[in-house]
Amino acid sequence: MALENRKIGYDEVVTRDLHFPMNTGNVARHWFNNDPWTTHWMNAILAAVPDGERWVMNSARRQLEKLADPEVRRAALEFIRQERIHAREHDEMNAVGVQHGVPINKVEGVFKLIRKQLQHRLSDDMQSSIAAAFEHFTAIISSVLLEHPELFDDTHPELRAMLYWHFVEETEHKSVSFDVFVDASGGGLRSYRLRTSGMLLAIALGFPIMIGNQTYLLYKDRQVFNLRSAAHMAKVLFFRPGILSKVLGGVFPYFSPTFHPWDDDNRAVIRVWKRAYEQTGDPQKAFKALRNRRPTKQHAEAPPTLTVEPAWGQA
Repeated sequence: MALENRKIGYDEVVTRDLHFPMNTGNVARHWFNNDPWTTHWMNAILAAVPDGERWVMNSARRQLEKLADPEVRRAALEFIRQERIHAREHDEMNAVGVQHGVPINKVEGVFKLIRKQLQHRLSDDMQSSIAAAFEHFTAIISSVLLEHPELFDDTHPELRAMLYWHFVEETEHKSVSFDVFVDASGGGLRSYRLRTSGMLLAIALGFPIMIGNQTYLLYKDRQVFNLRSAAHMAKVLFFRPGILSKVLGGVFPYFSPTFHPWDDDNRAVIRVWKRAYEQTGDPQKAFKALRNRRPTKQHAEAPPTLTVEPAWGQA
């Protein structure tokens, strides 16, 4: 299954050098659902994106000379280009959070400190394994949010356009870190042991960091005891649409010896966004096409219906 599935997806990886000017007008203090707890849950994840993207880029770059498959190498180079642009845009988003008085820079600093220790202590193959695990988490979160664009109805159009461009490209390259790791580490039992160890380490580090950083952001925002917001976050994460429940459920297949990221082939949904973007060159209209998509595969394969986004703030 893994060898068969690695043949798909590479043609989806396209670098789009988009820039989304971020400011306090389009990145609200509580930009996700106008809600503190869900916003700071996302902030706790997104704060690590710039440094994390540069880490996985560096990990892939260090493995290039070990790659025997030219298709994997080409995909890795395109992946590096995509991640460089993602890091740049999220640097800007994080800076706006700091302008709002949200200490995202402190949260990012925690991740940087841990990342430096891992880079110093771990082999290139082990770092590549952790990169593949983190990219798997990113792919699952992106997949859930691509299926539920209605969650961002109250988010500024410029910001949600940036986020959905990122979700699409994370899906496009969701197998690249995995395939780079497998090729560079040589496959076989050793590769499998490293892969599962990398996932276990990513879980052991990632979830406590996420929870701790969210708690810190809520404390600094004086929102820890906002119980209505906490209940809303619990619904979004565990019930509707159940973002975290689906992330946790997506961890178990990763431990299968035959796992490959494209076992979950969700190219149909990203092609709705991609066709709309190719037609218009406008990521806001591409988001709108995705928002108007009926959740059926048949509709996803049909050309998207484009509508004009109303001016922000108008009814």
